[in-house]
Amino acid sequence: MPPLVCDIIPSSPAGVVFAVSRGEVLVAVEMGFDSSRQARRRVMRRFAGASVGQTQAGGQMREYFAGQRRVFELVVDTAGMPPFFREVLSQCRRIPFGHTVSYGELAVAAGSPLAARAVGQALKRNPAAIVIPCHRVLAANGLGGFSARGGLRTKRALLAFEGVGLAAVGVERR
Repeated sequence: MPPLVCDIIPSSPAGVVFAVSRGEVLVAVEMGFDSSRQARRRVMRRFAGASVGQTQAGGQMREYFAGQRRVFELVVDTAGMPPFFREVLSQCRRIPFGHTVSYGELAVAAGSPLAARAVGQALKRNPAAIVIPCHRVLAANGLGGFSARGGLRTKRALLAFEGVGLAAVGVERR
């Protein structure tokens, strides 16, 4: 089994971001750190034995933040998740850059129109935020939640980076 490698992106609209990969498979993305030092401490605690280095995932994320990439071509590890959660994450990956959908619309796309709350639970377990763009999913009556570090501040920053005007989609800035 290939070793874990962490690629730290020191500057982005989502703060310091790190992507942890095992070979060609993206295992985790974490964001919202104020410093590379803070991110590195978190990685070493959560992913004991991970080395720091360049990865395919980190390279694609750098391209995204530089405005050179809108679609990620990465395999994400979703092993161990229930089939419905995997389907939600698969459908979420199809939301185009700069667009949003509601939790209810994503539930319909995943084949369970009455499962908007379960969609929220699936997105909460998203191992690879940004790559699986859960920031593009909004509540029918507002911004909704965002469990990534930095919370709604990070979600707003990512949506603004993609050119989504929150007022245009009926979401007030709070």
